[in-house]
Amino acid sequence: MASGTKASANGKPPRQNPGPACQQCRIRKLRCDRQTPCAGCIDSGVPCHTDSTPPQRGPKRGHLKVLRSRIAALEQRMGEQDPGAGLFTPAASESHFNMDENEAQDSTAPPPPPSVSTEPSPPAEVVALPDMDVMGLQMAVPPSLAPCNFISGQNYLGSAGLQIPPLTRADLDQLFFDRANTFLPIVQQYRYFQRSRMAAATASHVCLQSAMWTMAAALSSQFHHLRDALYHSTLDKLGHCPAEDDASRLEHAQAWILIAVYEFMQAPFERAWISSGRAIRLVQLMRLNEVDKVSDLALDSDTFVKKEEKRRIFWMAFCLDRCTCVLEGLPLTLNEQEVSTRLPSSEEAFQSGAAVTMPFLSEVVTATDPSLFSPFAESVIFTTLWGRGFLHQRQSAAEYAFCNASRDFCDRQLWLDDIITRRIQKLQQDYVAASAKVDAMLLYASMIAQTTVLLLCKAAEAIPPTTPSNHDLVSKYQRRAPAAAKEIVRLSQYLPHFSFFKVHPFTPIPLFLCRQFLLLLSSQEDTMADDLSIVTEALLELKGVNGLCQSRLDIDFSDVEIPDFQESPEMMDFFGNYMTA
Repeated sequence: MASGTKASANGKPPRQNPGPACQQCRIRKLRCDRQTPCAGCIDSGVPCHTDSTPPQRGPKRGHLKVLRSRIAALEQRMGEQDPGAGLFTPAASESHFNMDENEAQDSTAPPPPPSVSTEPSPPAEVVALPDMDVMGLQMAVPPSLAPCNFISGQNYLGSAGLQIPPLTRADLDQLFFDRANTFLPIVQQYRYFQRSRMAAATASHVCLQSAMWTMAAALSSQFHHLRDALYHSTLDKLGHCPAEDDASRLEHAQAWILIAVYEFMQAPFERAWISSGRAIRLVQLMRLNEVDKVSDLALDSDTFVKKEEKRRIFWMAFCLDRCTCVLEGLPLTLNEQEVSTRLPSSEEAFQSGAAVTMPFLSEVVTATDPSLFSPFAESVIFTTLWGRGFLHQRQSAAEYAFCNASRDFCDRQLWLDDIITRRIQKLQQDYVAASAKVDAMLLYASMIAQTTVLLLCKAAEAIPPTTPSNHDLVSKYQRRAPAAAKEIVRLSQYLPHFSFFKVHPFTPIPLFLCRQFLLLLSSQEDTMADDLSIVTEALLELKGVNGLCQSRLDIDFSDVEIPDFQESPEMMDFFGNYMTA
């Protein structure tokens, strides 16, 4: 009536007749003239029927409450299996929105509705839950919402393996190349995705894929609860998958390298050392130390990528061998003198397939005018020099024990010192200071370089007293050791520029060795005490994501009294023994 009054006042006819539209016009979404019968029904030849009862809008009373209750019950069941399982429900934090007062009183533990069983879920690959009938719609629960025990991972072991949704797989793949690939650059992205999209992936590729997902889950808070299940599944796959040809052995070596690094971060050292040994044996079996024994300069893109991947697998295993053995004072496995594999190229060349020719390690080490290479290659070079310093120290200790001091000791010492000094100067000149703030591999290489200086300073104790200028040499190294430790402290202050998940997993090694040195000197100088607190704080921050520094932070020498560092050979011996133990 209001619209009719308004129309008559304006002198214009109304846009539509009063009353509801007929049912046929509603269904066909046509404008109804609201006559009985209407013109549309007359033209269509169908009966015209008008329902004068207004339709009810929205859900029925109580249906939204039932839906919220069932969602909360599902989240509760997932939470009972694993506190981190809320990953699969992005709205987990909003599950109690707009609750009634009686629901909000006990929102932490809502009772499950009768349609959701509280019995333990069967250990099937995909756990079936009852469908939800809400507002008359049949809503099937997606498989990814099924409650799973991700902590132990036992429910997922078996012939079929983990049941991971495709989108989660894609996320884990991307996480690996975004985070883990910065310090484990052993997988070529294009070749990996090409093999992953094959209709029937090989068993060895499935092992590599599972190892990559394990590493990616360990470097993600979103998928962190998946890491244990993926880890056990990967070990199960590697144990049941034979490596019968070079292609499968390569993927097995890649998988074992990834598993070894994961175990360094998440498991006891002994387990990681055994896994790295498996990777090293596979590398030796495939003779990856002789990839470039026969020179082949004319390489197409595909051949270059295949050979470069072999080089990177070898050098990563080589670095694993050095880091594990030097840290624990164990004999080295891979012999540097038998390496005829070129250094790894830049990451851009590897991923794009642009063939480049890199020099051999022996050529780089003996070059009088050093050239600068990619951060990965620089980390290989400094890790090699660190291993050489370790062998030099062990050789001098053996000579001293058998009273057979070698005349070549000083020559080796000065030769190593000259190589390390020149490479550190080149690294600091060509890479600007800001580069270490954005490249975790470069930061790690810079720390290992200074750790090698610390090792040489310890080895200087064995300089024979009959050597000319003995006192000057020893004094020189005793001054260089605190300077090298301070440089590691300075570099450690760059760690806040990185996410915890992007820090090189072996970064705690130089920090730990530097900390042990500072613990012996902190009682003498206040500046050393300040540096000690900085390094200790850096290790404590990494402790939550990297198990490599957890057990080693418990050792503390802060109560040791050192009257004079330069006049206390006993404490220097103690320091040196611990540096190599």
